[in-house]
Amino acid sequence: MTAPSGCVDWVASVLLAAWERQEFEGRYRGADEFRALAIDPDDALASWRAATLPATPWRPELGTWFDEWSADWPAADRLGLTRADRLVAALAVAVELEPRLRPLVAALGDDPTHRLPSVGLAAELAGCVGLQPGDVRAVCASDGRLTWYDVVRVLPVSGRASSLDDRIVASAWLVGAGDTTAKDLPVQWVRPRAGGRLRAASRRSPGVPSAVFGADHRQNAETVAAGHGAELAALAGVPADPVSVGRLARSAVLAGAPVVLRCDQVPERWVLDAAERAAAFGATVALSNNRRARWVPPPGWRDVVVEPLDCGARTVRWGTALTKVGLEASPEVLEAVGVEFILGAGAIDDAATRARVAARRRKVDRAALRRAARRTVWRDLTSVARPGLSGVVWADLVVSPATQRQLSEIAGALGNRARVLDGWGFGGRPGGRGYHLLFAGPPGTGKTLGAAVIAGAADLELWVVDLARVVDKYLGETEKALDRVLEAGQASGAMLLFDEADALFGRRGDVREARDRWANVEVAYLLQRIEEHDGVTVLTTNLSHNLDEAFSRRMSRRVDFAVPDAGLRRRLWRMSVPGSAPVADDGALHTVADRFELAGGAIRTAALNAAYAAAAEGGQITLGHLVRASVQELAKAGRAPTRDELADLAPLVTPVWGTA
Repeated sequence: MTAPSGCVDWVASVLLAAWERQEFEGRYRGADEFRALAIDPDDALASWRAATLPATPWRPELGTWFDEWSADWPAADRLGLTRADRLVAALAVAVELEPRLRPLVAALGDDPTHRLPSVGLAAELAGCVGLQPGDVRAVCASDGRLTWYDVVRVLPVSGRASSLDDRIVASAWLVGAGDTTAKDLPVQWVRPRAGGRLRAASRRSPGVPSAVFGADHRQNAETVAAGHGAELAALAGVPADPVSVGRLARSAVLAGAPVVLRCDQVPERWVLDAAERAAAFGATVALSNNRRARWVPPPGWRDVVVEPLDCGARTVRWGTALTKVGLEASPEVLEAVGVEFILGAGAIDDAATRARVAARRRKVDRAALRRAARRTVWRDLTSVARPGLSGVVWADLVVSPATQRQLSEIAGALGNRARVLDGWGFGGRPGGRGYHLLFAGPPGTGKTLGAAVIAGAADLELWVVDLARVVDKYLGETEKALDRVLEAGQASGAMLLFDEADALFGRRGDVREARDRWANVEVAYLLQRIEEHDGVTVLTTNLSHNLDEAFSRRMSRRVDFAVPDAGLRRRLWRMSVPGSAPVADDGALHTVADRFELAGGAIRTAALNAAYAAAAEGGQITLGHLVRASVQELAKAGRAPTRDELADLAPLVTPVWGTA
């Protein structure tokens, strides 16, 4: 992509011809000689040149020679460089490639300290190719193609007032010392996939920018490349500065590739400004947004929706991606991960790369691909959620038989989602893919533990949504955060747990002021978004009456967790006190289980506090330790028993807040 080799010989001949002209008419003078005059230095210098330069024309063979070698310059053709652009670029390239020309450049500029060509010198050479000096000065401006495409860089000289003294330096890529693909910019070069709708539209109206909406940016870029009949597409974020926009546009134009900008996390005005700048220099531009509702393209833009990959397409993509990185998997494994993870093309490619890094052999199993797929989407979950409990089993959960039966049914449903939704066709019905659960009950009754147990039974990852990172006081920010977590959860196949969900999905109220209206709008949006979610969610609440009534219709199942009875409390106390703990009397556990109505979470806390108290006294865990710890838990809940209610246990209780 460098300049043709003939340009060096041509520039050498032109510089020698310019030297001969200066020898005949008098030495070249710099703009510094005119700085003390009242007129503009550039105007004075231009007037002096007009009066002193010879009237004799340049040798015509120089212009003919220029046309011959510059016609064979593909990079200049693709960038749309004009005759003046090519003259300046050739001058900069020749001096960079042939250092022996630099003394001649310094002599022509009458300044031995500067051996790089100046704007003024380039303007002096304009006549040899039939141009005016002003034509050359114009293309050296900061908004010209040369600087926008980073073909040359115009460097000001310290202490010089005139822009004619600015020095021209060829960029590294132009002289073969750099890369035309701007690797230091965050650009992905994407190859095409089928994009018939965009291809047909591009034939009808070539050059029209596109707004492409789809869940996966790389898949969007593949569609754009196919739609424009290109072998590549340049997928990048919105560059932060005009120079980077120009370099990105240059790289794309040189490669014959459209520019696809990711715009879902960037203010709209930045997106449009970058798109307009890139399009102004011949780049075909498309904007990629992974949610259609987030951004509305301006009038005149083509609107294209890229449908997500279906199960079959995901399976094929997994096979292709693994082959590219030198791995393979059985058809059954490919189909299993294609069904489980609703990933786009780019995410599948990333997961295959992760699997390659961790693989010890060429053929990988389902577990390896599942780990790779989960880690690919975990980066989106970690910003708003944390991993839930893992490794818990049914034996760790102590609930009533009715609740246990409901949870077992839910685990069975989750384990057979693929068969029912995809094999039996239920997933094609509106709202048929999502599975949303409501767990209601007092604190400590096992709601979170129940979610962890059924997640483990169904072989799903459990992620607990951090409401502090989701709920935001600014309008629209809560919705955006919820979008991110739901999208990541759906892609990863994870179960999302919204603990204390009434804080997020509260009941809508009467509108008395503006904030009430926006709060109701927010709840309505969250209701709609949960209904659209195709993954698995669990909402827990201690106060189910605080949830909006519309949630009951959107929940697949509701499970109520009650405070355990005496029999369940005995099991909970036995599970909360390890067998190795020094308990003075096994009957003490039954006594506190029968006398104090505590939930499972409170029982675990009471058992631990009793153990700490016994250890501090250097003895065994006695009934007194257990009773005092239980009374403290009741007091925390505002239900501290009176001395009469404690009856025969009252002497064991030291003064505790709330006892009489």
